[in-house]
Amino acid sequence: MKENDTEKTSSGISIRVIGGITVLIAVMLAFFAFTLAERVDETQATVAAGDKRYMECASAIDDLQMTSDFLTTQVRMYVVMGKRDNLDAYLNEIDVTNRRAKDVEVLRSGLSSKSDAATALEKALADSDALAKTELVALKLAAEHYGLKEMPSALSRVDADVYKRDGDGRSDIKVARSLVLGENYERAKEAIRTDVAASSSALLGSLEEDMDTNEALMQSLLFQLRVSVALLLCVIMVLVLALFLYVLKPLGSYITRIRGNEPLEVDGAFELRYLAEAYNQMYEDNAKRIEQLRAFAERDPLTGISNRSGYDGFLATHTRDIALLLININNFKDYNAVYGRDVGDAVLVRLANALVDAFRSTDFPCRIENDEFAVVMTNMSGDLRAVIENKIDRVNALLASSAEELPVVTLSVGAAFSTEGMDDKDIYRAASSALISAKNSGANSIVFYGEGNDA
Repeated sequence: MKENDTEKTSSGISIRVIGGITVLIAVMLAFFAFTLAERVDETQATVAAGDKRYMECASAIDDLQMTSDFLTTQVRMYVVMGKRDNLDAYLNEIDVTNRRAKDVEVLRSGLSSKSDAATALEKALADSDALAKTELVALKLAAEHYGLKEMPSALSRVDADVYKRDGDGRSDIKVARSLVLGENYERAKEAIRTDVAASSSALLGSLEEDMDTNEALMQSLLFQLRVSVALLLCVIMVLVLALFLYVLKPLGSYITRIRGNEPLEVDGAFELRYLAEAYNQMYEDNAKRIEQLRAFAERDPLTGISNRSGYDGFLATHTRDIALLLININNFKDYNAVYGRDVGDAVLVRLANALVDAFRSTDFPCRIENDEFAVVMTNMSGDLRAVIENKIDRVNALLASSAEELPVVTLSVGAAFSTEGMDDKDIYRAASSALISAKNSGANSIVFYGEGNDA
């Protein structure tokens, strides 16, 4: 089979194609999974930032309310009791600590400037600023009432004249107390609380929605990532399965058959099928060459019948129910000396042809030495002696009727039948013994082993 013939008959899935497609899909899935992983990291960071922002805003709302309550408590305590600690605590909060400004900045950063929540927050802050001015007036009036020697700068800038000793005859301290303890103060505080609550509720609600959206996005990305990883594992499993079915399994079969000196079964991937077909063609060609060499090695080049090697091979497997005939040309050396080697060779060829013509196709004629021939007759027993005699008579007749101008040939034949327990060497010794007796008996003699006249 030529190379192009092998290419025409080879078929099947190419492992290179499978590998290429699988690697391409695996790379795409890996890239997709890597992209998803990056998006998961980004979303997780966004979720974490949202959580942090939510906590900051919730803390700012609580802190804003606590600060407002703290200032209210301090201003009321000072107005009622006149303790300097309450005044200092109030002024330190608005001038130094200023938690209110920090909390407001946190809340403003989380709101859109055009939203209703931002509007409510700004209104609350404006009302809070107005209320803070009222608290400062009350503190200044109370400070003057209690005879504070050094007026703090925050109070020095406050204009409280409009509130001093109004027409109803109340004292400054009573005015101060009415400013922070009256119903107007409570209504203003409640309005501020309402606006702050509305703004904070909207802000926290928006932040919760953003957190829920980001959480849902992250869950979706994680699901896609799991799916892509699962698909990647499936692709790897498919590649492993294809490798096993189309490469490893056929290779195992190839190894077993090669060890058993058998042709390969064409199976597996395209490349292995091509390899198997090429190997089988070489196996077939090699078998033919071996058969030719064996035939040449077991064939006598002169006569064309089997030689001693062929005889040994045949008799090694045929030792039961056979008859072995050893045939010699009497005085063959004289033929070569008198007529020459060419005539002697012609005599050998004529005898070989006569043996082939006289015996059955199931019998095995061969030349085992120079002028010694043998015939292994199959399916024979001791009561078929007449058959052998008739075959030898037929050989002699063929030799006598030859048209070629060759000298007269006479034969000596020793015959032996196989018996139980005989091997190839035993039967050869028996036939050789009978042949010696035949030579001693004279020309054209045939002697059967065991008849008393053999050695």
